[in-house]
Amino acid sequence: MRFEPRIPPLLLFVIIVLAMGLGAGEGGGLGGWSIIAMILALVGAALGLGALTQFARQRTTVNPIRLQQSRALVTLGVYRISRNPMYLGLLCWLMALACHLGGLYVWLGPLVFFGWMTRVQIPAEERALRARFGVAYLHYCRRVRRWC
Repeated sequence: MRFEPRIPPLLLFVIIVLAMGLGAGEGGGLGGWSIIAMILALVGAALGLGALTQFARQRTTVNPIRLQQSRALVTLGVYRISRNPMYLGLLCWLMALACHLGGLYVWLGPLVFFGWMTRVQIPAEERALRARFGVAYLHYCRRVRRWC
């Protein structure tokens, strides 16, 4: 029996944001780091909104806990550059927040998120999508990388 995550990725994101706020340094958000934070935040927003738009067009679920309810395999738009653009967008936001807050410990937030998603959440989703969409999903995986 394989472990299937039951923590919604958005909840994990919120928990990490709160933890990063507690571990924030005194500086941060100065000079070039502010520009990098803005760019990361904008990229994250574009990826997230692009992904949600594609899911809405296909009229399929965005709930990663209930993948068996997926009605369509979404492969257009931002899904041409990443199999997980929503998670990539959240990771960009976490990195933007780390740039803004400053301090070494806040970078644990994006690392924990990336590790959890790569080792736990995404493999479970990939198993479910393989079972649901079969060969079409395998072909998609060959064409598009997991993160970018």
